[in-house]
Amino acid sequence: MRLKFFKIFFILLPIFLSAEIAQSQITINFNPAIYGQSLDGLSYVQVFNASSENVRIKLTIKIKEMTAGNVLTAVINSVPLYRGTNTIDRGAFSAGRFSFGNNYYGNTLSQTGKFPEGDYEYCFEIEITDSKASWNTPFFENCFSFQLQPLTPLLLINPVDGDEDCNTRPDFLWQLPMPLPPGSKCRMVLSEINEKQDIVEAINYNVPLINRGNLFSNQLQFPFNAPQLKEGKRYAWQVTVYNEKTILKKSEIWTYTVKCEEKKEQSPGESFRELKETEDGNFYVANKILRFSFNNPYSGGILTYAITSLSDPGSTIKSLPALKMQTGLNKYEIDLSDSRSFKNGKEYLLKVTLTNNRELRLRFIYKDE
Repeated sequence: MRLKFFKIFFILLPIFLSAEIAQSQITINFNPAIYGQSLDGLSYVQVFNASSENVRIKLTIKIKEMTAGNVLTAVINSVPLYRGTNTIDRGAFSAGRFSFGNNYYGNTLSQTGKFPEGDYEYCFEIEITDSKASWNTPFFENCFSFQLQPLTPLLLINPVDGDEDCNTRPDFLWQLPMPLPPGSKCRMVLSEINEKQDIVEAINYNVPLINRGNLFSNQLQFPFNAPQLKEGKRYAWQVTVYNEKTILKKSEIWTYTVKCEEKKEQSPGESFRELKETEDGNFYVANKILRFSFNNPYSGGILTYAITSLSDPGSTIKSLPALKMQTGLNKYEIDLSDSRSFKNGKEYLLKVTLTNNRELRLRFIYKDE
């Protein structure tokens, strides 16, 4: 009896192994979180052919919503399945037969190509229709469940649409759509808008000044290696959220214009001296009024500055007025005659410290004439 059992076991073992190998010859993978939101996304099902030959298959897709029943039955005939990983040819997918369920979900899908919010089961059935070899199991199936929730809008926040500012290196902020599938990323694009050009055309066809992808956060500081924006120019910017090769959401296109306050014409002797990081050896003559300017690429706030006497480097002029600093071009006029610390004909040094501890300087001679 024991001998007979072993005979039967060894006879059936090759059959079981053969069936197990056949089952593993075709593997069906599908990511409903990314591709289960639209009709076209179904063609991104991945079919892995582990056999040694190229075959042809019939693909049947059956989708149901757990409360409403059948939503879609699609049959795609004569699909080539090559050795290795395959996706369904778009032409073959478009030529398939699609039958939509007679309910809200089926009607919405047939009209919009989008799955409405619901609890779905996606089943993919593969039947081998043309093969030179003999398949012990010519039928394969795999089902995937997913509770689909529509993404909230992708909203731009800052700079606001149509904003005009003197900042030539603005930061960008947006609100991510939810719920996002794991691994989703953002791409932010900014392009100059040519004269009489539409903003959509500018985004799609102009060479972007900023084209930064693989962003996992909802903000982008102005890239240090990007050219600063030019005064008087108008720019368009847009954010796209994507996962792998699929675009999940696109924002609106907003505009931003670099516009500084109009420069007032100064009479001779009333020009503003631009501050520099190094002293150039030249002296600026401040006749009672100290006029200076500089460009601040960082955020605004209280101006940090000090004036020292070059004849007495250890002394700092006190009781200077508090000044505010804005992003972009800054111009100041300080009436030095209000302070008794300044002496006619003496030399002084102005130091301005920006946010990143960058220091700007100006040497000047005080005159009271």
